[in-house]
Amino acid sequence: MQRSTDRILTTHPGRLPNPANHSEVHEARAGSDRARFLDLTKAGIVEIVEKQKQLGIDIMCDGEFWKGRDQQYFDSRVTGITSRPLNPDELPSMMMMLRERTSPEFSAFYDIYNRVGNTPLPGVTNPPASRKWVIVDDVKPVNSGAIEEEIETVKAGIAAAGESIENFFFPVLGPGWLCHSIFDEFHKTEEEYIYSLAELVKHDFKAVTDAGFVLQIDDPSLVATWAMISPPPSVEEYRKRSALRIEATNWALQGIPEEQVRFHTCWGSWHTPHVTDFPLKDIVDIMLDVNAAAYSIEAADVQHELDWHVWEDHKLPAGKVFIPGVIAHKTSTVEPPELVADRIVRYAKLMGRENIVAGVDCGVGGRCYPDIGWAKLKALSDGAAMASKILWP
Repeated sequence: MQRSTDRILTTHPGRLPNPANHSEVHEARAGSDRARFLDLTKAGIVEIVEKQKQLGIDIMCDGEFWKGRDQQYFDSRVTGITSRPLNPDELPSMMMMLRERTSPEFSAFYDIYNRVGNTPLPGVTNPPASRKWVIVDDVKPVNSGAIEEEIETVKAGIAAAGESIENFFFPVLGPGWLCHSIFDEFHKTEEEYIYSLAELVKHDFKAVTDAGFVLQIDDPSLVATWAMISPPPSVEEYRKRSALRIEATNWALQGIPEEQVRFHTCWGSWHTPHVTDFPLKDIVDIMLDVNAAAYSIEAADVQHELDWHVWEDHKLPAGKVFIPGVIAHKTSTVEPPELVADRIVRYAKLMGRENIVAGVDCGVGGRCYPDIGWAKLKALSDGAAMASKILWP
């Protein structure tokens, strides 16, 4: 786990704007042309790595443009997961259950948002989903070698771009977030259900760290799910629900050194009012229960700009790294470097400059227009350089 020993390092949560060959990558994947898919993925990774280096990002990743969550993905990891047609009264994911969606206050907004999404493009609308993912049998690992092949492709792309994996992290979805789009139609208890999702990712966790990467666990569910449950649960009920998912995450991390793990959470990538976001102060202690050396969390969005006050009462454990989002991903406004520096310095004074790595609220790929996403990463780098001059005078 890299630390800011003589200057503030920069990173981001993973998803970046697509490379030029993005459509070809997914055409090859959909057509089951595995060799072409891997070659194109490697070429796309080279482009993404070179762009991050150009912008001054220190701790990078492959951009995640090549990943898919479909039957091909599930079958390559485990048994027991399939899709079926939606019934008339069903929704395809918990994200469609946001309480904001049922509020008359925002009905006109959601009529438009449901069609165009975060980054409206001319003539492009989002077709409604017609199927949902479900667990229908025991979830058992198949160990097909798919993750190992993917890791080797990512490593090859990094090497071709003239970099080494010591400067890279590798994101994998956590069991808490998987339950937003994989529903249970088999297990008798919620605990069995959540641990089956942990089984889905356990082998990937180990393969990523065995390959020498820092593993990033992506789990917005820690703070984001509360807004999707109607009626809203009590704080204690929600904490109990979240704690189960963190316990399952730690189970999947067994045998993996904390120094190779970072945990990312946020309140979601949807550009909506977010008036039902769950308070960080009510769950920060559960986040710190994750067996990770670093914690990445949304902190620049206007709903969470003041969350730094939480850390006046909750201390970052000794030896841990904090990665606050100092760049927002839900707005097209590019932050001035002076603001980025101010946010970094604020956290450095609370937690110690060596414990802070400057991050982004969530991935900018697909959540910002590409040119804006890249401009935001440049502002991150420039702001970190300004903060470093203040913190290391």
